[in-house]
Amino acid sequence: MIKRLLLLGLAVNLLWACNSSKDTGNATNDSAYTPNDSIQSEQPIDDAPDIIDTIAVGDKKFFVYFIDKAIFEQYPEYDHSIDPESESKALAKDSTVKRVGDDLIFQFANGQQKIHTNVNSEGDDFARYQYAGYYPALHRHGLDATFYATSYFELLNPDNGDTLRLWTPPVISPDKKYFLCPSLDLGYGFRENGFQLFEVKNKTIVPIGNIILEKYGINEVQWIDNKTLIATYQTREDFSKQRVSFIKMVMQ
Repeated sequence: MIKRLLLLGLAVNLLWACNSSKDTGNATNDSAYTPNDSIQSEQPIDDAPDIIDTIAVGDKKFFVYFIDKAIFEQYPEYDHSIDPESESKALAKDSTVKRVGDDLIFQFANGQQKIHTNVNSEGDDFARYQYAGYYPALHRHGLDATFYATSYFELLNPDNGDTLRLWTPPVISPDKKYFLCPSLDLGYGFRENGFQLFEVKNKTIVPIGNIILEKYGINEVQWIDNKTLIATYQTREDFSKQRVSFIKMVMQ
């Protein structure tokens, strides 16, 4: 009788051990699967480029990113320079602006005039004024002014002669609502190093703000859509070693 009870107990123990072993096996399989799932889900999925700078200008912000040269070169080069030979073509299109010798004469709708006179000198008093044409999107005449050690650009209202002085010619957004005036000076300190930003509301130009860039400068700036610009980028060391990088600036 006792022998039968011992055999029965042994059978129960063996049955319990088998069941326990099966449960443990299932737990091991689950634990091996779960960490693999967790590792996959935690891998980064955001490949967006890093922001290298945030520029605040008035109530606007620009996020700045590096881009490849190939991306920059996809877009036609924007020429900011004023061709001396282009003045005659611009004057031929507008009878209210005339060149008489060294005098550049603006006639405004209210009957007033403004005259800018070139000074042909090799000294500090050198001055050259050149008509840059009419900007329909801004309803303004453009005037390029160059002096012995500096330069600036002016927008003149053809209605009344009101004048807005800019650092450089305006780079106008595709929707004609904003324009930017970039200025690069990393070596000499004769000009500002940064840019101006303006908003256009009907025929009114509203200054948003100016920014002086301390660590780098931008050039060859152009809009590629209503919120995004591309430009060349140089630090002072880059400038001294003639190295150039490329950026995009996204206006917020």
